[in-house]
Amino acid sequence: MTETLPDLPPVPSRFGFAFSADGRWATCLRSAQDSVVLERWDLTWPRPSLRTLDDAALPGRPEERIIDRGSGALPLNDGRVLVVRPAVGEHGEPAGHGTLAAAEPTPAGLRITRSWPVPRMLAGFLLAAPGQAQVAVLVVVENERHSRIWRVSPTSPVLEPVLRIPGVLSGGVWADEGRLLALDRDGAGHRTEGILVDLRERGWRPFWSVSDTTGDRIAAYSPRSGVLAVTTTMPGAQQRGAPQIGLRLPGGGPVRFPETLNRSAAHRTPLAFDASGERLLVREVAGATARLAVYAPGSDRITPVPGPPGMLWPPAHWAGDGRIHIRFSAPHQPPTLATVRSPERSGWDMAAHPSDGAAAWRHAELVELSGPAGPVEAIVYGGPGWRDRPRLVLALHGGPLSAWRYEFEPLFQYLAAAGASVVAPNYRGSTGYGDEHLRPVIGDWGGPDLDDVVHLGHAIAHGRGTALPRPVVLGASYGGFLALLAACRAPDLWSGCVALAPFTSASGLHRTTTGMVRDRVSRLGLSDVRDGKDARRDVLRACEALTAPLLVAHGARDEAVPVEQSRALRRRLLELGRTEGVDFDYLETADDHNGVVQAWSPVLRQAVVRFCLTAGRTLALDNERR
Repeated sequence: MTETLPDLPPVPSRFGFAFSADGRWATCLRSAQDSVVLERWDLTWPRPSLRTLDDAALPGRPEERIIDRGSGALPLNDGRVLVVRPAVGEHGEPAGHGTLAAAEPTPAGLRITRSWPVPRMLAGFLLAAPGQAQVAVLVVVENERHSRIWRVSPTSPVLEPVLRIPGVLSGGVWADEGRLLALDRDGAGHRTEGILVDLRERGWRPFWSVSDTTGDRIAAYSPRSGVLAVTTTMPGAQQRGAPQIGLRLPGGGPVRFPETLNRSAAHRTPLAFDASGERLLVREVAGATARLAVYAPGSDRITPVPGPPGMLWPPAHWAGDGRIHIRFSAPHQPPTLATVRSPERSGWDMAAHPSDGAAAWRHAELVELSGPAGPVEAIVYGGPGWRDRPRLVLALHGGPLSAWRYEFEPLFQYLAAAGASVVAPNYRGSTGYGDEHLRPVIGDWGGPDLDDVVHLGHAIAHGRGTALPRPVVLGASYGGFLALLAACRAPDLWSGCVALAPFTSASGLHRTTTGMVRDRVSRLGLSDVRDGKDARRDVLRACEALTAPLLVAHGARDEAVPVEQSRALRRRLLELGRTEGVDFDYLETADDHNGVVQAWSPVLRQAVVRFCLTAGRTLALDNERR
């Protein structure tokens, strides 16, 4: 039987927010299916206004367009926009060079006025200095060993090279009106330190570093007050899995770590100073939600900022008029811009700005489920009767040290619109719930977290009775690994299993991946791979027990979890006598890791939704026949 899928509007996604130095403009990229456009927000009005700027072709190259998912944009004070885009090959692989373009809005859209080739570019981002005299720089990551800084003038026919720096650069905080730039540098061993770049003297020096084993970043700086905000993961300073926030006050001296700022169970991240430099905006992530708070170093007080439940993401801009602008999302609200108004009269007031029409996106709620070692918070779609819906999907997040957040999830929207309940639990190993909840999974992949998943699956199935299909377990990346293990450990518990870009064991991932992913596996204590001695943690060895229908999808351009992981699983299932198209489905796409994990492709998303609906109905019919 063919399922009729819901006819939903194109699912929007906003990303790559950036603000002009004076705070008048914001830009972001907005995608819906295969369409990507540039949006520009005018922030001078009491309520920000939005305009979509359609992409224009490059001069002399009418077939080539500058805006796609890999682009980055930066608005300038005068309303112009700089756009940078790394080049990709025929099959989407990095081509090693890029393009920078200057554009200006016109009544017809976005007109490219100048473009520059950028050699040796895997990735890049733009920064604009404060002050009226616009200084923009392009920070280019050439490879895993070197980065380069270029000075950009929209009227110059060439880019001006400034200097080449060993390591991978990220971040970006101006320490004055345009000469000194603070950046984060990832060097050998993927450790991070803050550096200070002198654009005039074309030199750099270490600026914020605790040790060779810590991750030390520069978060915010106020040229007005001279206060610097930094973060570190140094032993003794890291609380509950979150970096410690430090402040260096004017006049030098050591960085201090205010107890008021760091003692919260919430994971706090410094975002920006106000115009005077006397207040610091921080984001607090507690469980699946986030909120803002304002810390005043002078009085050592922190004040929560009320707002709707959801997730907030940097960057943030604190304007001179007291308003704060930041990216916001909730389960029923695609990512958009939110504005927080100053508390002069009635206290802080935060409002998100919907800009996606009247689409009836599904709401979700936060519920507390009983786990084997304590309560487990979950995001649930399906309303009060979610347990009794004909189809139910238990969704497992990537990670392992990650979490579901209370934000817009396109795949969940399609599942909910098709009538399925979705339960997205933050089991042990999830971030945002403190050290006791996080640490059991470090060095023990597929241990306590898998125990939680199987326990929750049994509890949900028991609550549904025998008349309804059993849950479908769905996971992506590390969650795909967990979903496969759960389907092998408790084969009769599930009506189906979906694994998006999964790996089959920690040891297999460590052998086949490279770079930062391999380093992450090693840092989490798995390079010697205890799962190699435990067949229960190796999907290739455990999958003989698997009986539930299976859908595996992987991207051929996946550089995080190589596609060979899923190909090996497919070969193993065929060796066991399983029939492709009957016992399992294998879908290989041209996407990268994020494309499959997020199910960006409409074809992949429809395949996942159809599988979840069909698997549940097939087993329900089997139960009726029995």
